[in-house]
Parts: sequence; structure tokens; C-alpha cells
Amino acid sequence: MLLALIGNLHLLAARLVEPNNASVTVIRKDNQQPITDAVVKIVQLEEANRSGKEIAGFTGLTGTFNYTFTEACIIQISHLGFVTLTDTLYKIEKKIYPLVSTVTNIQDVVVTGQYSPNAVQKSVYEVKIISGAELKAKGANNLREALQSKLNIDLGQDAVFGSSLGINGISGEGVKIMVDGVPVVGRLDGKLDLSQINLNNIDHIEIVEGPLSVIYGTDAMGGVINIITKTFQAEKVNLNLKAYYETAGQYNLELNTGFTFKKNQLYLSGGRNFFDGFTTLDSIPRFQEWKTKEQYFADAKYMVTGNRLRFSLSGSFFRELMLNRSAPKQTLSYDNADTSWTFTGDDVHFLTYRPRASASFMIRFKENNQLDMMLAYSGFFRFTNKYSKNLVTGKEQLVNDKNEQDTTRYHQLIARATYNMPAMKNRLNFQFGVDINQEYTSQTHIEDGKQQSGDYAAFGSMKLTATEGFDIQPAIRFSYNTRFRVPLIPSINLRYNYKDRIVARASYGRGYRAPSLKEMYLTFFDSNHSLKGNTELKPEDGHCVNLSLNVTQPVYKNHNIIFSTSGFYNKLSNKIDWKLIPSIGPEPDTFQYFNIKKYITYGGALSLGYRWDRLQINTAAQLNRYELGMTNSTSGKVKMLSADFTAGASYLIPKAEIGINLTYKYNGAKPLFSVNNSIQTGTRQAYHLLDVSLFRNFWKDRIQIVVGGKNLADVTNVQADNLSGVGHNFSGSAVNIGWGRTFFTSLVLHFSK
Repeated sequence: MLLALIGNLHLLAARLVEPNNASVTVIRKDNQQPITDAVVKIVQLEEANRSGKEIAGFTGLTGTFNYTFTEACIIQISHLGFVTLTDTLYKIEKKIYPLVSTVTNIQDVVVTGQYSPNAVQKSVYEVKIISGAELKAKGANNLREALQSKLNIDLGQDAVFGSSLGINGISGEGVKIMVDGVPVVGRLDGKLDLSQINLNNIDHIEIVEGPLSVIYGTDAMGGVINIITKTFQAEKVNLNLKAYYETAGQYNLELNTGFTFKKNQLYLSGGRNFFDGFTTLDSIPRFQEWKTKEQYFADAKYMVTGNRLRFSLSGSFFRELMLNRSAPKQTLSYDNADTSWTFTGDDVHFLTYRPRASASFMIRFKENNQLDMMLAYSGFFRFTNKYSKNLVTGKEQLVNDKNEQDTTRYHQLIARATYNMPAMKNRLNFQFGVDINQEYTSQTHIEDGKQQSGDYAAFGSMKLTATEGFDIQPAIRFSYNTRFRVPLIPSINLRYNYKDRIVARASYGRGYRAPSLKEMYLTFFDSNHSLKGNTELKPEDGHCVNLSLNVTQPVYKNHNIIFSTSGFYNKLSNKIDWKLIPSIGPEPDTFQYFNIKKYITYGGALSLGYRWDRLQINTAAQLNRYELGMTNSTSGKVKMLSADFTAGASYLIPKAEIGINLTYKYNGAKPLFSVNNSIQTGTRQAYHLLDVSLFRNFWKDRIQIVVGGKNLADVTNVQADNLSGVGHNFSGSAVNIGWGRTFFTSLVLHFSK
């Protein structure tokens, strides 16, 4: 009797001291990531057969649900896209339950444009995902290589400005690129060099085609690419050392590490990329079409996560030195008292810095109300200096010509807050937000040397689940721009999900993009160029419609066939581009930014895929059409057509445990245009890209080796005809595409505890 009394008192004291003395943590079985918002139901074992009162709730940010254990109970855990799990508990425990996905890739969770991290099937947007595993398997080092084989993404390459991209026929500043929701700034001639965006320490990439101007404001007319860095690791210590070599002259080395202690996580990474340069013009000494580049980068991220709150600090630093060497020329040397003939060369140094920092805070209140806040800074610094180098003595000196030197600085401050409020048992959700963007720039070749602009907005949306699986999400954005009058920006998205097998989406959104500071205030004149901004520019305004249908048909056990089709229609007014103004005298022609009155793109895609545990196959085709006009009338309108095709396959050989990855893309003839008094059209010829890689893990996944070949079709340059443009002439000339056929190897050493 006394022992029983002592035992009861001890149990009572334990409950008073620690009321939440039991917990359930739910994770994904495939990658150990926590599952947020899993439904947990608990009923006492004695009451289970009598429909007794149950405890119910949702897992928090760490995937944990706390409850008070009183006696033996039955617990049920469920989440969309995962097999429901049931267990019986007889004592106080803190248990971890891994859930198994019901459909291949159903476990993908996206954050871009979402109220909170969400399964991709539940998103009202068509979100395409490039996983970290896929990036490793194909040996991708930067964003350009990650996107190179993707359908409906058109990549361009400039010898100085770097690579650029377009989505749904909208390119340049119409596509927003972000890292964890922080925009990447620093575009040159509208191009954001994708080779400067490294993929170290990232989890996956999310691509949303179509306008997200309501949520992300200007520059999001064509779509959004959001790079998501790692936010969770199950191990206490995780260390990865990666070495990469490519026969074109690429040497990379990077170190990633992560630490988990209690509720805290710390990620550190850094490395060096070096490219020796490449050219197909061996007859020209020193000159290289693909310039020598040396990159250094470092990233740090700290997070503290509770069951209802998360706080993170992150910082990133990037430095690149690119050299543009001219061919040798014979000149007189004045290094000594006696003049003599020598050989010199002009070297242009492009030094680029990209700092980035952000702080974010998220807290969940009762009834799953959620507040997200972010404060961020994104910078871009580029210093261009031209040197004359004596190739005999090695001595170099700065060229005394201010037009040959340039300094460009961009600063962008971002403040953002959203509040999410569910109602009617999550059948109705509201989101309210404010978005502040302040941009500063100082440049050598810009009017008055300094310019700034600000954009301040409030937005809101409502997500209504009208019936099971059918969501309606209207939204609107109110903006004030310090330089332009911004219209109301509405959107509406519809999604229908039938048992995660059929997902149909339809959306309309208004797109908007204010002219950049450089487009308005650029002033650059030298012996070869005459470039002007235009303060009379009007903002780009667009109306965009997107449709998609995804069907997943299980065939046998884990075998699935996936069919997808999509279409889009974009009608833009006042598209910003260059216009040629012919000169009268000996001076060079002037190029000035102006508005194209009418620009329309529309098209569609079909894809078919097969998924199994060890085998994945996919094919897809895309057809796009472009229409341009100087006026709103149909007279003088130019029409152009473009087609692309992709195919890919990956297979894991079971006994050898060797993975094989193959990607192919046919880039159809691409229409180009320039504007004089009328629209002139040209064509970039079609080409093929083929990549193959093999990978294998050793020593319990502590060592991973990837070997492969890129651009096996050996494409370097392709013809572009009948078109002239800013700083180049495509008339009968070639456009840079790649380094030609190369082979690579990657070695990753992994340690975890």
C-alpha cells in the first residue's frame, strides 16, 4: 500500500512538473526531414471501441506534437501524400515516426508563393523542382548548369555580361531570381550572370512559371526561380568536402558543414572555383571566347527552431575576377630611355562582389495563425579596369582613359512581413502582407552618378477550399513607386486535386515591371559605343494566363506513369528593349532604351514520364510563338515560332549500386529581333545538348564519386543570321553556346555523427 501511494505521488509530481511529458515527432522516411502540419489523433485504449473523446492536433515546425500521457492509448498520424500510421503506446515516450510517401515525388515540399511550406500537390501554383540529388548526379556547379537541360527555359550567353535566361518568352529583368526569398541584384544589360550563383549548401531549386507580381512585385512577370538552402539536418555534425575537375579547365573545391545542438543549427560553407578559359579560335593568341574566371565564396546560416517559432540569420559573400585578354600587338616600348619595339596586350579586369545578408523570424500562434518577417540586404559591386601589359617584361599599367574604366554599385534593402490566418477548419485561409524595396545605385556611366528608387506595397490573398480538393485563391497588390504610378495588380488561381492523381490548375495574373535605374539613366559613349537610357520609359504591363494538367497513374506497386500538359498566354504592353538610332556623321550609331508597344508570347508543352524505385524516364516537348508590334494595330506585326524537346533517364543498378543519369535537350531555332525604324528579325540556329553521368557511393555513403561527360554533341558556337544588336553583330556570325565536349569527375567525402 505504501509503495503504491509513493508511486502515485511520484507520477502526480511528474505531471505537475512536466505537463507535456510525452511527444510525437514525425519525419519523412526518405530524407529524415520533419513533417509540419501532420494530423495527430490520440484516444485512450479503453475508450477506442466506444468512440471516446480524442486528443487531436498538428505537428509544429520541428515535426513534433506534445501531449499529456495518462494511460495506454492509440495514436494515428496522417498527412497528405503519406501512408497513415497507427500505433499503440503503453508508457510515457518521446517517439519518432517516419512516414512513407504514397506516390513517387509526393514528398516534395515547396515554399515559393506559399502561405507556409506545403506539399507540391497542394500548391495553387505549378512549381517545378530540381532536387539536390539531381544536381549532384549531373555535376551542376552553378545555376546556369542546373537549368541548361530544362524545358521552356532559354539560356543566352554574353562574353562580358555572362549568361541569362528567359521563361515563357519573357527574359531579362522579367524573371526574378532569389535565394531563400531574397532577390539577387546586379543585372548588366538586363542579364544576371547565372554562373555567379553557386549551388553549394542548397537543398533544392523551385521554379514557378508565370507572373508572381502580386507576391513578389516587379521583376516577377515571367516567373520566379527560388534557390532554397538547407534548413534541417538530423545529424549532430555533418561535413562534406567536394573536389571537382572538368577537362575544359575547371577546378573547384568546396567545404560544407552543419552542426545541430538542441534547437540550434549552424551551417558553414566556402570554396574556390577556377576556370582557365576556353576558345575555339586557336589562331588568335591570348584571346579567349570564354574568359578566365576565379571565384571565391562563403556562406553562413544560423537557425534556432522551436515547435512554434523559428529565427534565422544568414550571410553570403562572393568574389569573381574575370580576365579579358586581347591578341598581342607590336608597339613601341617607352619603359627605358631608348625606345624599342615590343609586344603588348590589353587586359580588362572585371572584379565582381556579391554580398548578401538576411534575418527572418516566424512564429505560430494558436489556431495555426502564423507571422513571417524578413529583413534583407543584397548588393552588387563591379569594377572594370583596363590595363596595357608589356608581354615581354610583364609590366602593366592602367589605361589613362575614363571611358575604359567603370565602377558599378547596387544596394537593395528588403523588408517583408506576412500574416497567415486560417479559418473554418482550414477550409478558408487569409494572407496579408507588406513589402518594402529600396534600391540605390552609383555608377560611372549613369546620369548624375547616383540614382535611387523605392517600391512600397501591401498585398492580400484568400484561399478557399470550395469542395474537397478544389481551391480558389484570389489576390491583389497595392503598390506605391517613387517614380511610377503602379496599377492594382490582381491574380486568381484555381486548383483541383483528385486523390493526388489528377491535379489541374488555371491562373490569371497581371504582370508589372518598373524600368530599372540603368534603363532610365545610362549614359555611355566611347569610340565604339553610344548607349543611352530613357527617362520617358513606361513600365511594362502584362496580362498572363497559365493552364496545366498533371495525371499520375499507378501501374503496379511503385510503378507510376505521369502525364502533364500545360499552356500559357502572355500579352505585354510597353516591353523595354534597345532601339537603334542611326547616326548622320562619323560617330557610332546610338542605341537607346524604348518601349515596344505590343509583345505577345503563347505556347504549350506535353510531357510523359515513368517512375519506379530505381528507374525514372521522362520526355517533353514545347512549342512557343512570339508576336511583336510597334503599335497596337495588327499592321507591321512580326510573328516567330520556336520549338524545344527534352528527354532524360536515370537508373540505379541494384547489385553494383551504380547510378546512371542521362539528359538530352534539343534547342530549336530561336527567333531574335532588333528594332530600327521597324522590327528586324533573325534566327539563332538549332543545336543539341547531351550529358551523361555515373555515380556511386562507397563506405556507407561516406564517399561519393561522380564521373561523366557534358555537351557530348560537342557544341561550341551556333550560327545567328540577319540581325544586329548592341555591342555585337549577329549578321553571319556565331553565338557562344558551350565549351564543347568535356568530361568531369567529382569526389565528395562525407562525415556525419
